[in-house]
Amino acid sequence: MKWLCCLLLFLPLFLSANESFFVTFEPPKGWLIADPSQYQDGMQIGFIESKKKIFSPSITLSLEKVGKVDLKTYIRAVQKNYEADRMNQFQELGNLHTQCGTGTLIQVDMKNRYGEVRLLQAITIHNGYAIIHSAAVLKDHFLSIHESILKSFKSLTTYPTVAASCNHPDFQEKIDAVIKCWKKYRKTSKSDNETLFKSSFFQNNQWKPFVSYIENELNSQGSCWQLLAIKHIKETLLTENDS
Repeated sequence: MKWLCCLLLFLPLFLSANESFFVTFEPPKGWLIADPSQYQDGMQIGFIESKKKIFSPSITLSLEKVGKVDLKTYIRAVQKNYEADRMNQFQELGNLHTQCGTGTLIQVDMKNRYGEVRLLQAITIHNGYAIIHSAAVLKDHFLSIHESILKSFKSLTTYPTVAASCNHPDFQEKIDAVIKCWKKYRKTSKSDNETLFKSSFFQNNQWKPFVSYIENELNSQGSCWQLLAIKHIKETLLTENDS
């Protein structure tokens, strides 16, 4: 399973959204990881039902830093944004209870070159961030897939740290070892964090073995968790300031 290393080479890194918590979810069974090079700002991960369809149902997880804005205020802003296009039909569907708390479920029907599209979003505010769980599907296909989407939305879970999301006995130790080596390595060079991270020395001696550990030893956590965990730890390293 070398796909994680390959995906992470292209995964956008949004340093402005370096959240202090870790969030993950369970995508619908059998869905495929979407091309990370197509991710928009704030998007953490995306899945598609099939690569063979012109417009495949998709599900994404995004984060937006909102500070002290409450959920009601944020939803009003979202509604205003969607209704700026008079062709869009916005509807607030009510509360949705997830494993990280109660969010708001909204539905937006819109048209594009593929036809009528239904966008379903579950939005939660957590620790100063809007957690936006989105699914897009052709309206004609919605009824056959909406239960899988809602099940995925409800699986959304937050943890105070990435280590808290996995009970493998060596995980915290592995994270600590990578961070310790990273800090030591940074002190040996005046290069920026991005350059140091991409260096063959750090990649071959620390990062690739760590990713391999997650791929092989933590495979039971699922591909969504694996990719999000690696991305989260990568961001932690790259956003570290000199102490």
